[in-house]
Amino acid sequence: MFDTENDLSNEQRAHDLALLAVQAEINRNLISQLNSGSKDVELDIYNLYFNSYEDALDAVTKDFG
Repeated sequence: MFDTENDLSNEQRAHDLALLAVQAEINRNLISQLNSGSKDVELDIYNLYFNSYEDALDAVTKDFG
């Protein structure tokens, strides 16, 4: 019924979700910059990705085992 050869690992799922979270935060920051006229916003993308990945991996592991 299902092609298990192409199933995603929990790490791949978490990676995909972490990338979406990082993109959403970047967009949120850009919109905030545009609305405030500010040009000085620092964003630690690696730290944001790492934390998002760890959170997503925990959640995905609960759902997919």
